[in-house]
Amino acid sequence: MAAAYDAIARDYQRSKSSPLRAAIESWTIDRLLGDIRGAAIFDAGCGDGFHARRLQAAGASRIAGVDVSPAMIELAREAERRTPQGIQYQCCAVEDLPELPCAAAFEVVLAAYLLHYSPTFEVLQRMCLRLANVLEPGGRLVALCENPDQTVADYAGYAAYGFDKSAVEPRAEASRIAYSLVAGRQMIRFDTYYYARSSYERALREAGFTAIAWHPLQLDPAADGADWYAAYLRNPPVLGLTAVLSGAQARVQFA
Repeated sequence: MAAAYDAIARDYQRSKSSPLRAAIESWTIDRLLGDIRGAAIFDAGCGDGFHARRLQAAGASRIAGVDVSPAMIELAREAERRTPQGIQYQCCAVEDLPELPCAAAFEVVLAAYLLHYSPTFEVLQRMCLRLANVLEPGGRLVALCENPDQTVADYAGYAAYGFDKSAVEPRAEASRIAYSLVAGRQMIRFDTYYYARSSYERALREAGFTAIAWHPLQLDPAADGADWYAAYLRNPPVLGLTAVLSGAQARVQFA
């Protein structure tokens, strides 16, 4: 995964200018997060720091971001050097996150387009466990994940929105899904993995999360051209996923 995103880092960064990013992605994330003023937020799979910078500007008290791609982290650090916001970025696979001291725990974990990169269910379990360990008891997880309700036939129909989605292999747990995304004049490609709702929920419960809920994407009511977004919202490629870490959850000691 690191090599895949290292190769497309600059082009993927350009894709953030898509109107879908502001009108649906950012709007949905912000609605799921709620009031983050004064909150400590951990951005897991932060990429170039796009959301970390937005949330810091919106009033978060402390933000740290991690990503498996060195090239993505360097883009995030470049932005921090240009306009210092006090955001810390580290290159690390989420499933390999080290234990944090309790005093350094966060109130919120944002995992936008993260969990569905787990190539096996075991990696998904490890990701959820590591995310639980950066949260304080009662902390919240806000994620965007592959839509588990889509059939393979539903993957068609996104050309108008600048990307294609297709099944690489027959549908099964951890089967690959291929994306081709237009970024400027470039076409970039990457894979995600399919998991059923029950798999995501099992991994989260095993990590100590409760109040697990799925959420539809939302459109900013101020966005122009609501009709253009309608087909996307009827067949969303991803869904929101939220959970709360049990207040009684004991922090796991990692070897």
